[in-house]
Amino acid sequence: MAEVSEACDDCGLRFPLRQGSELCPKCVKLKPHWHAIDSAEYTELQKWPQCTVCGVTRRNMPVSTHSAQTCGSSLCTKAGTPTGEETPAPLGPSLVANAAFETNQNRAALMRDRMKRFQATKNGGAPGTALTTATLQEHEHGGGAPGEPKIWVCWQVRLSSQPKVIAAGLGYHTKGWAVSKFMPGHTGMVAGNTPDIKAEITKIINTEWCQNRSSPLLAEEVDFRWHGNRILDPGTHTLPLNDFYAHYSTPSNAPIYLQNVPTHWKSFERTRGSKRFICMELYVRVDKRDLKVRKWEERVLESDSEKSSSRKRARTLSSASTSVKQPRLSVPGSNFSLSRRTTATDIKKWSPITFRKIKCITDDVDGAPKLIEEEVMRGRIFDEPFSSGTMKHAHDLIMANGDQFVAKRFFKLSDDSDADSVTVQENRLEIEGELLRLAWGRWFLNGFYQFCKKQREVDVDENAFLALTEEVDLPSIASGVPIITDKDIGMTWLVERKRPMTVTKYSGTLVHTSARKDLRSLTICAFAHFAFGFSDQSIVFADLQGSPAQVRGGDGLVLFDLMAHTQNGDCGIGDFGKQGIESFTRDHQCNSICSALGFDTQYPLKPRSSRNTRSSRRTQEEPESDDSDDDEDEDQLEDELQRESDDNN
Repeated sequence: MAEVSEACDDCGLRFPLRQGSELCPKCVKLKPHWHAIDSAEYTELQKWPQCTVCGVTRRNMPVSTHSAQTCGSSLCTKAGTPTGEETPAPLGPSLVANAAFETNQNRAALMRDRMKRFQATKNGGAPGTALTTATLQEHEHGGGAPGEPKIWVCWQVRLSSQPKVIAAGLGYHTKGWAVSKFMPGHTGMVAGNTPDIKAEITKIINTEWCQNRSSPLLAEEVDFRWHGNRILDPGTHTLPLNDFYAHYSTPSNAPIYLQNVPTHWKSFERTRGSKRFICMELYVRVDKRDLKVRKWEERVLESDSEKSSSRKRARTLSSASTSVKQPRLSVPGSNFSLSRRTTATDIKKWSPITFRKIKCITDDVDGAPKLIEEEVMRGRIFDEPFSSGTMKHAHDLIMANGDQFVAKRFFKLSDDSDADSVTVQENRLEIEGELLRLAWGRWFLNGFYQFCKKQREVDVDENAFLALTEEVDLPSIASGVPIITDKDIGMTWLVERKRPMTVTKYSGTLVHTSARKDLRSLTICAFAHFAFGFSDQSIVFADLQGSPAQVRGGDGLVLFDLMAHTQNGDCGIGDFGKQGIESFTRDHQCNSICSALGFDTQYPLKPRSSRNTRSSRRTQEEPESDDSDDDEDEDQLEDELQRESDDNN
């Protein structure tokens, strides 16, 4: 007979003959359901009787004939009987039920107390547990569809302050992601429910990072690198995982990047079986991050000093700076072990869909858009949206050739919770408005880069030729339309190529300031100024945002969901008319690129007292320009942008 056994780490109960330590057998069964203690599964498991001697629990355990519930084994029967002999008179069912009920109530109380202790703090803003059904399925499938192949990513962390060594204190991890997931290697925040691989890894690193630091890492402060601190090849930062792996698995690259496995991952290589994997490093640019934190603290101090009393203002900057600290990030953790089962909830339903492709072209001279109907296309659209904003649903769309797209439609035309549903005709008008804004944006952006005569840094959606489509066959479930007759039009969709979920915002609807000083941000800010001036102050592009993507075979940025303010205020949702244009003239501050291109003088932000036509303005400006001025502007631009020559021109 063993000595007094250890108590269960969760329920605190002791079982004399229990084997092992930590959790008792019943708590082991309950553990997978800790994220939902009020669920039917958890409640059912609570009802199962448990042997008070060894701790075993079964659904159909026989009713005990002794003074305590046992599993029926000879050892437990003897240990559970005070005299060591069987008692002829059985314990009444009601007494057994009451004893089990009391045990379960105690266990539930302990469990609730445990959940309260691990609840997220107010500042954390996260639920007590992240183990929702959707989260677990997302983890099990690697962020892709059920059954989609995976590639395993092994990673360690390297700090720019100590670039020759691995930051062992930040841990090392391995995780499998679906091959359709995007890396990506560029900066930005994450939109939607499926962050990209780098954003997910950054979140995992923050679990350790925030133990000794006041603020979490941002994805824009971290870069992907190969093991050994090798920089990624140009044009591979924004690839999907499958394409990323394919690029580095060529005969010339594989020996360097894939087959040259670091010592730390040798054991994983031996046990991986047929798994494909890559060994990466997350390079944290500590210097850039610390500079940003110091600037943030200085702004906080400046703001606090303005609001404080004269006594508080007398405090020195050095003493105050030591007290400024952001709330520590509360990150929920779990030891949950994922099962490999597949249930009906894993299956994403889709419907066949037939499109008539509508192409949008713009006049080279005045930018006037035209819609042209083209061929009919077929594909599959998922019934449920993968993401929903305040007014639009976004559905996954797979064309007949296997290309992946995203199809968007409106379901509301305002952000009011009680707004009416959108009709097919209303949706078509708004989708056409979005397409026209994209076409205008592309036209102005082309003019901007022609003026710059430089390699393109950003681009509006290169796939705009597939941006507007209309269902012409039976309506899909995703459209929400019950039936299409000969007199009806089909649901109109804005279709874009699927890209990373990472989004970088450069301006808001009525806010046009930006604290970013990188070349790409400065370029986009200058583009907004160009469109304002080149249109003779008749249009302002707002809510500028983009995702990293492949642009003409290299890493670039694709702008999407453009809003615009026009003089007439008739450009669709988000057009605030003259008020919106005035917000740009109020907020915009010319940067170095604006100045180098002469926008601060050629396109003044002050509203014109009397508006001239474009032709008269151009007539007045043309005599003032000559070839020498153009050459001087080009030299200035080359020095300012520090860009390579455009190989495509």
